[in-house]
Amino acid sequence: MKILLVEDNELNRDMLSRRLKRKGFTVLSATNGQEGIDVAISENPDIILMDLSLPV
Repeated sequence: MKILLVEDNELNRDMLSRRLKRKGFTVLSATNGQEGIDVAISENPDIILMDLSLPV
């Protein structure tokens, strides 16, 4: 399963990404809303986990 993680805080992004990878997920990352949209369109993830207060 492919998960897109959209998080601007580097520590949170890295910690959650490592945990998800250890559980066997493929993890894609984005650091802002626009990058998240671009990755979602190009990679078609199964799930998107997103910070609710992201810069665009």
